[in-house]
Amino acid sequence: MKKIIKYIPVLFFMLFFTSCLKSGLDDLPVYEEANIESFKFEYRWMIDNVGNDQLKVYSMNVSSIIDTVANTVDCIVKVPDATNVGAKPTNDFPIATRAEVSLSNLVGFCSISTAATMEPVGDAPVLGAIADYSAGPFEYEVTAADGTTKIWTVTISEFIK
Repeated sequence: MKKIIKYIPVLFFMLFFTSCLKSGLDDLPVYEEANIESFKFEYRWMIDNVGNDQLKVYSMNVSSIIDTVANTVDCIVKVPDATNVGAKPTNDFPIATRAEVSLSNLVGFCSISTAATMEPVGDAPVLGAIADYSAGPFEYEVTAADGTTKIWTVTISEFIK
C-alpha cells in the first residue's frame, strides 16, 4: 500500500502536465535567405594582469560592400590608431600591440540571414578564430533554413595600417 501511495503524486503530475493539443498551432516560417549581412574583423591578444592572463579584443574599422546578386563581400580593413593619453599609452590598444596587427592574425566574424548556417569552403579561415586572411579571396557556404545554399566570396581589397 505504501508503494502505491508513493506513486500517486507522480501519476498526478504526469496527467496534469501533459497536453493533448494536436491542432491550432501556428506554422513557423521556413526562411529561404542565405545571405551574408555584415563582415567584421577584430584583433585579440593576451596581457599579463598581475599573474592572470587577460584576453583583450579590439575591433578593426571595416567598410564592407555586399553584393547579394554576385554573392560577394569586399572588405576594406583599417587598423584604428593606438590609444594614448599624453605621453602615457593606455591599456585599450597600445602602440606596441597595434604594430603586431596584420592580415595574418585577425579574427573574422559575420552576420548571416535568420536561421542560416555558414561553413568555410576549401582553405577559407574558420570564423571566430585567429586566422590568416592574407591569401584571399575566400569562399563560404551559407545554407538557409529551407536548405538553399549560396557560395559567398569574401575579399579584403585593402588593409590600411
